[in-house]
Amino acid sequence: MSGIKSRVPALILLAVMVLGLFCAGPRAQAAGSALVVGVRDDIVNFSYLNETTGKFYGLEIDLAKELAKRLGREDVEFVAVTPTTREQVLQNGEVDCLIACYSINEEREELFDFSAPYYSDDTVFMVQTSSCFTRWMDLGGMTVGVLAGSNTGDLVKDTMKKYSHKGVQLHEEDTYQDLSDALERGDVDAVCMDGCIAQAFMNEDRIYLPGSLATQTYGVATQKGSELSEQVAAAMDEMLSDGTVDQFIDKWD
Repeated sequence: MSGIKSRVPALILLAVMVLGLFCAGPRAQAAGSALVVGVRDDIVNFSYLNETTGKFYGLEIDLAKELAKRLGREDVEFVAVTPTTREQVLQNGEVDCLIACYSINEEREELFDFSAPYYSDDTVFMVQTSSCFTRWMDLGGMTVGVLAGSNTGDLVKDTMKKYSHKGVQLHEEDTYQDLSDALERGDVDAVCMDGCIAQAFMNEDRIYLPGSLATQTYGVATQKGSELSEQVAAAMDEMLSDGTVDQFIDKWD
């Protein structure tokens, strides 16, 4: 009996330690550890994975590396995300932050913390020149391609309701390349995406319709109320004020 009694405090201590690990959150934010960043792998000049080299390149990749350095992290690890997975991986703690052309809006600010914007861009419509569309207001009743998981679809629907009683039919694809291919085949009458992304798919047979659907601002997203949020916000403020962000934009523009 005395042996059993002597083991009880140790078992209680072990239970407390295990419970503490679960309560600590999915990822510990050690200063010297690698910064795990969720990034896109398909946006040229922003965050693009070169399958030949196995390395990521672009504006957001440079931002992530500099951010890790200023946070005192020993390294940076990239995890490829998509619009349909990026929120989940951040909520689950599979990444420390998102730098993935993730635009700031009120709905997302309820879920995550954001740094100050590091880039702003207009959401545009792109069509084939043979379509004869001259204004995006003329797309009422047409089929518009958007990226699955993005907020673009809601923007298109809400805006077209104001300008056309016909509304618009949405066609979703999982990648921007698939959207471009759908436009080429004629599966959609137009595609809608941010201008910085659309430029990678522009060619002599395509035009932008005049005007902008909305202005998007990209920020670094972190878990709501986390200690890392304050650190990221401060580091990004420094990078914006000392011209580092502008240098990266100029490099990849």
